[in-house]
Amino acid sequence: MTLYLRGLSAAVLLLAIPLWVACQRESIPKPEEQLVGRWEWQQTAAPNSPVLTPATTGHRVVVEFDRRGRARFYEDDNFVSATVFAVRRERQGIGKPVRQVLMYRGYRGTQLYTISGNNLQLRDSNGEPFQHSYIRVAQKQ
Repeated sequence: MTLYLRGLSAAVLLLAIPLWVACQRESIPKPEEQLVGRWEWQQTAAPNSPVLTPATTGHRVVVEFDRRGRARFYEDDNFVSATVFAVRRERQGIGKPVRQVLMYRGYRGTQLYTISGNNLQLRDSNGEPFQHSYIRVAQKQ
């Protein structure tokens, strides 16, 4: 009888582990979900160029990504433009990390992006060495 219960316990455990792993996987946000929200521009940097910031340009820039795949751009709290965006995962080669690529409909270039906590880094992937930094801001009510 105890051998049967041990076998049953092992079987239950073997069934529970994949379910637990699946639940854990679902709790990790998809790439698009990480982008959802308002992001305020902090700076743009490029080699051999001065760093641009809201203080040096005199403008506050915000981009808002929504769950429906739309990006809205604001300058000094005024709506500037909107477009549809998509995220693509791109592998550069065997053993190399996957890159997150942000694509906007109607724009030629794409951007590589990384999110770390409340920081968003965008790097132009059209050959220009521009690195744009944003910080997540609270949604307007």
